[in-house]
Amino acid sequence: MQAIRRGCFCLALALLPLVGLAQGPVSVCADPDPPPWTYWVRDAQGNKGSTYTGFSVDVFSAVFRKLGREVRFIGDVPWSRCLKMVEAGEIDFAMDAYYSPERDKLFAFSRHYNTLTPQVFYRADSPVQVHNKADLQRYRGCGMLGASYAHYGLRSEQLDLGVNTYQGMIAKLKARRCDYFVEELEVIAGYKKLGVDHLGDKALRYKPVADAEAPAKHLIAARGSPAAALLPDIDKQLGALIASGEAVKLWKKHSGGNYTP
Repeated sequence: MQAIRRGCFCLALALLPLVGLAQGPVSVCADPDPPPWTYWVRDAQGNKGSTYTGFSVDVFSAVFRKLGREVRFIGDVPWSRCLKMVEAGEIDFAMDAYYSPERDKLFAFSRHYNTLTPQVFYRADSPVQVHNKADLQRYRGCGMLGASYAHYGLRSEQLDLGVNTYQGMIAKLKARRCDYFVEELEVIAGYKKLGVDHLGDKALRYKPVADAEAPAKHLIAARGSPAAALLPDIDKQLGALIASGEAVKLWKKHSGGNYTP
């Protein structure tokens, strides 16, 4: 698979005019790591290189190729800044975003292309009695800047959001600065491909949050922007990619597990 250079790797595509967006590369930011969606390519020693790849990279490379547009993937900005740059029109799209009512005020969403499994993670020596979203209110939770936890019934002000990485969030939990964090099973499982088996960590436990809505990943653009005007065409190509079975092939290429659109 062709990897994506940090900040600028352009697919060789014939340029065709699309209504609403100036000619030239379409820019898409993401939050690399963990696999399988977008992740840094590492050497034999596990050191992060300057290129990234993944399921979402392949999906939108294919989508924009079908639309006759070049695409530039950007992975060297934190997720919270990625969202702000899309909101400001400095970057056209962000990929792998969850829906939330707050985000819906600012962003237009593509159709979803991957649905995940909500979980609560906690320390093995300090179990939390969490069976549903309401139970989360009884404990102190950690989260990440820019992330959405609306599907767990949580607002950003209810969580300690002082980190930008999953590793930092897990470290805060282990340091007893919070009682839990909520995240999707597939996200934390993805670190195993990087040589870190969080699900096998004896210090951690996890279980489902029964009534949490399963979140899905979307491509987003600022509401009213030229990029947002492209979303109907993007949705058609996403739908065709999923219906053809190509999305399943790309998922197995990067994950090996079952794919849920």
